[in-house]
Amino acid sequence: MWFFQDSTYEPLSQANPPTRHVQKGYFALGGLTLLLGVIAIWRILSPNAVYTALDNYQRINPHPVALESESTSISSSSNRAVVSTLYSDSYAIGVAVLGYSIRSANISARLILPYLEKRVSTNALCIVRAAGWEPHPVAFIPPPHHGKGVHPRFGDQYTKLNIWTFDQIGIESLVYLDADTLVLRNFEELFELGFSFAAVPDVYGGRRGFIISFNAGVLAIKPSTEVFQDMRRNMETARYPPTEAEQAFLNVYYGAKGVRLPYVYNMNLAIKKRSSALWGELVDEGKIVHYTLHKPFSGTVQGVSTREEEERRITEAEMKEDGCFAEEFGWWRAAYNGLMLDKGSDIERCRPQLAITS
Repeated sequence: MWFFQDSTYEPLSQANPPTRHVQKGYFALGGLTLLLGVIAIWRILSPNAVYTALDNYQRINPHPVALESESTSISSSSNRAVVSTLYSDSYAIGVAVLGYSIRSANISARLILPYLEKRVSTNALCIVRAAGWEPHPVAFIPPPHHGKGVHPRFGDQYTKLNIWTFDQIGIESLVYLDADTLVLRNFEELFELGFSFAAVPDVYGGRRGFIISFNAGVLAIKPSTEVFQDMRRNMETARYPPTEAEQAFLNVYYGAKGVRLPYVYNMNLAIKKRSSALWGELVDEGKIVHYTLHKPFSGTVQGVSTREEEERRITEAEMKEDGCFAEEFGWWRAAYNGLMLDKGSDIERCRPQLAITS
């Protein structure tokens, strides 16, 4: 009967078996299919594939970022400060232009400038004083772990933490600004914040984009020597990427307790490359622009720069990336020209005088 017959599987004969060429084609097709599948999965999981409101910015909210306060503050300009830092002579002109822009925005707070005595010359101090800064010597704070992993450009940046000790000189509220920032409009409302720390979220090109971590180029803080001492104790033991120095540390220290400010307080040039729509709105009411991608002055020259070097550097900056940031560097040029018109003779006397040989 049929069910007693040999059931051993016998493959069907192939009169025309596939050639080696056809087999290679099958393998290639299979490989291509696998590759397309991997790409599809990557696109689904990739951060760039995720919708974000800022990458798809829409101008639908016409209301101002800062509301005008109807109450009179009990604070006075003497216990408020705008603070920057000066660690080398090459940044003196940047700090001076920043100071001019602060006063041009009708900000009455003290301008206090922490600096390293062994790094900064009397010529540089003369320039920043001419722009209204009060130089304030501070101690160098070395990076933890002997600087291992810290980007060479950021080796001095932990010294910034000294600003938390300014309660010792009567400062109750301060706004810190990097030397490569420029003030466009008044920001005195930041002094009234009821929080100990506030900063603007950072932004990067590529896949990182807009992130929740903040940029340490603009900070609004309430100074506290007690907090400073606690920071110093935690610097060596806290876990964070060392490359970005004090910014990475502050993101760990204040990560869950810091207030995120609107982008008008730190108009990072990277925003313009990331979202032209968002940048267009920031320009309308922006308060502080941050020259992150390119600088309008040289931070690497030896000693105090000359007027000719400064003019050349501004022109070069305006031409960067085919003039992508020409308008923004034009703002800095206007402030520079205003400073020179107002204080140019004083600044020229501060510059090292070339010896005249007979």
